[in-house]
Amino acid sequence: MSLSSPTPAPSDTPTPAPPPTPAEDDAHVVAPRWLPSPYVLLGGVLWAVLSAAAWNVPMCCEAGLNAAVVERLRTSLLHPAFPMTDLPAAASAHYSPYALLQGLTARASGLSGQSVLALSAAVNLALLLTGIGRLARLLTPNRWVPVLALVPLALIHWADPGRWSAPSTFAVAVTLHLWAWTGHAVTRLPRASSGRLPGRTPRWAEAAGLGVLLGLVLLVHPPTALGAALGVVALIAVKQRTRIGPTLRRWALAGLCAVAVAAVWPYYNGLTAAQPPLSTGTTSSPESGGKPTTGEPYTWATAHVPPGEVVLTDSVPAMYALAGHGAFVLAEAVPDAGLPAAERRARSRAVTAYLDAGTGQEERDRISARYGVRWVLLTRFQKLPADASVLAYSPRTGEVLARVPER
Repeated sequence: MSLSSPTPAPSDTPTPAPPPTPAEDDAHVVAPRWLPSPYVLLGGVLWAVLSAAAWNVPMCCEAGLNAAVVERLRTSLLHPAFPMTDLPAAASAHYSPYALLQGLTARASGLSGQSVLALSAAVNLALLLTGIGRLARLLTPNRWVPVLALVPLALIHWADPGRWSAPSTFAVAVTLHLWAWTGHAVTRLPRASSGRLPGRTPRWAEAAGLGVLLGLVLLVHPPTALGAALGVVALIAVKQRTRIGPTLRRWALAGLCAVAVAAVWPYYNGLTAAQPPLSTGTTSSPESGGKPTTGEPYTWATAHVPPGEVVLTDSVPAMYALAGHGAFVLAEAVPDAGLPAAERRARSRAVTAYLDAGTGQEERDRISARYGVRWVLLTRFQKLPADASVLAYSPRTGEVLARVPER
């Protein structure tokens, strides 16, 4: 008889692994799940800073024009006037779906065009930043790649905030989401019965949705729509790996939806509407010796002019500032392309004649009566009408705001 202990039966319990060494611990350290990515952290800071700065953007250049569009839609949602001229806008490319949404916000909230513009800036930036993040994830797993895009984005916004176009920003943001959605729709997915990674044909609903989104970009900012379409084609060419027949039929549906959205928009036809040119936003100031100058806020003038009244001036920054606060100007320096050419020329001649020192008071009275002019904004070198009364002036530029009697 053996006195040795019996051999224990094998156990199903796994043998615990030895604790990792400190070196192994360091090799497997990962960021906690709750910790946001660098892009989310830095993008959030940039969004907060730029959104706050949007409330101090002066009503000049693109900002003043965009605010004027909101003011016109707040006054009349179905039949707005031109943004800067007191005439019905039969077909103005400014009244896009984006502008309509802003107008609805202004009517529902009672906010001014300038306030709605500031709120829109925050929304646009959020769309832009999320679009950059989505597209970067589609193209690369590196979490630092989208962070690189934040530097030029910050510099562009800070360079000249008054000239930053809200509609084009919105269009670019939607384009980024369009590209990310397109890439997702055609990304190659694994199939269980095959060792290959076949391409994915987008569903009919996906194709239609992508087309509607492209049509929206076309209505808001046609130049951006061209780049958006080229990007969609590039993504399809690179990532689509399916039979050509189903793919062509679905993308043909997408193109048809884009064209339909642009063609049926009630304010103007997105396929034929002429885009208004951009303004330089400059004027001549006595202090600058005739050189262009910008940056005058014109709050000293806009505080006196009620919305809907007509101001005669040849100062381009003043035009945008006044229109952005709800007033009209007799003639725009860069007129809306939807305004008839004959009307534009007549109004420009009227402004020139009124400001000419050799024009008599009788002719000035005829012009103010013809166009309903109630205010004039003049440089200190322009002659003040005999019947006008000065209400405000700018110590910096020497410009004056005067009231003329109603004719």
